[in-house]
Amino acid sequence: MPQTHQLTISYVQGETLATWSLDGRQLQDGDTFTAQPGDKVAFQFDGPGDIAECVLISGQMQSGCGSSPFVEGNRINLKSHSTLVVSQQMGVWGFTVSFSAHAGDGTTAFYYLPDPEMEVGSHC
Repeated sequence: MPQTHQLTISYVQGETLATWSLDGRQLQDGDTFTAQPGDKVAFQFDGPGDIAECVLISGQMQSGCGSSPFVEGNRINLKSHSTLVVSQQMGVWGFTVSFSAHAGDGTTAFYYLPDPEMEVGSHC
């Protein structure tokens, strides 16, 4: 039965690199989590200011896996689509999330989550 994974991206004003947790468990850059085809990944942001713009870009970690683990594609606007569906393709993907948030002084600050990885089912 498909499940929804809650991926929270935390950011602090003045620090460019964001951190992430999955279902309440803190993870590090390069950590891998497992999902199954049909699962959903819900992205939530935890930090100062409202998100202005946000994009996720994915890439295969193994040859032959395809360009994205998500039904929505390879370059995804997470501000418009904060919950993504895991595709039927099996394999391991890395992804990055770049975003900006409104600062209190009317400007925006930029943040980056460099390298979460997701394994879908078993390897290619």
